Amino acid sequence: MRVLITAATFRSHLYPLVPLAWALRAAGHDVRIAVQPSLVGDVTAAGLPAVEVGRGPDFMSELKKSIDSDGGTPPGTAPSIDKIVVPHIRIAEAVVADLVPFAKNWKPDLVVADPAAFAAPAIAKAAGVPLVLHTWGPMPDQLWADLTSERTARENWPKDLVAFLDTWNVELGPDYADLVVDPCPEELLAIRMAKRQEARYVPYNGAGVTPDWLDEPKRRPRVCITWGTTSEFMGPEVLRPPLLAIEALAGLDVEIVAALGKAGRELLGDAGEQVRVVDWMPLSMLMPTCDALISQGGPGTVLAALVNGVPQLVVPQISAQPLGAELLTNSGAGLTLRPDELTAESVVATVTELLDGDSVRPAARELAERNAARPDPTQLVATLADLAAGR
Repeated sequence: MRVLITAATFRSHLYPLVPLAWALRAAGHDVRIAVQPSLVGDVTAAGLPAVEVGRGPDFMSELKKSIDSDGGTPPGTAPSIDKIVVPHIRIAEAVVADLVPFAKNWKPDLVVADPAAFAAPAIAKAAGVPLVLHTWGPMPDQLWADLTSERTARENWPKDLVAFLDTWNVELGPDYADLVVDPCPEELLAIRMAKRQEARYVPYNGAGVTPDWLDEPKRRPRVCITWGTTSEFMGPEVLRPPLLAIEALAGLDVEIVAALGKAGRELLGDAGEQVRVVDWMPLSMLMPTCDALISQGGPGTVLAALVNGVPQLVVPQISAQPLGAELLTNSGAGLTLRPDELTAESVVATVTELLDGDSVRPAARELAERNAARPDPTQLVATLADLAAGR
């Protein structure tokens, strides 16, 4: 079986696809990962064959054009879904131009993609093969909840996106995909997409070298503070909450691992002996050693902690993070502080509850056990082969 995999131009959308690609390759299937040039190195670093497509449009540049088109967006706030979709369409147009000829020559039996790769349904339609969507975690209800019917999608999806999909005769509604592989726990589901196949979440956060200190016995509880990659396009002002949290935790007997990227390292400077400052480290390496996590609630971050039963404090800021934070809190496996609730006192009280309380930690462990009981990527290979064969 030949499987063509593609993802939107974000590591956070590519990484969830990697374990399934490994499983397909290990089972003897031929796999290609089609991505824009900026992600080619991430594909090859994962030991997978890459196809470079969509040369030209850069998501961040296109997003800036979209945001600035009517006066811009206030600093520190997320752009609207309509503005975010515009650069995705520009990229999808470029990807289709490269990938349709490739697909017609290579003749895949199946297309697998993250839902934000809007070129994928067009490629599957052009190649005449099934489309499998692989979600990246707690899915936002924007767009995807509208796939309950063709009429609903056409009424609510951005008109430019509908026009692009119409060009390729992509069906909107429940038949948009032939299967949806979903590693999101039931408790964190904002929507339940049609034809859903639940799966185990297997964290992959890129390649890395394990530092010596990570394998040494801990002397104090370890609290990780990470803020994803939003500072790359929203500016360092979004790092104010984690910097406040680091300062607040100075009075607790904990070790702090601050994984805030280069911008965070520059802002922290000499943070003192209590704080380990790292530019970046795969959470799949770090989380098994942690006792608590503080983040803004990106899906990959939340699930990496969940897999390891790590209690979480989420300070949601953008996109669907507030919804994800609400669902996580309702599950009992984490707690939430809104940005306007964030003070030194609230951080200390919340982290103390995560470390010493008797409610959050058991709930986090239970979600980890439920995830481990789900089908892993190797167990999904036969399902995908049957789908490709028309069974």
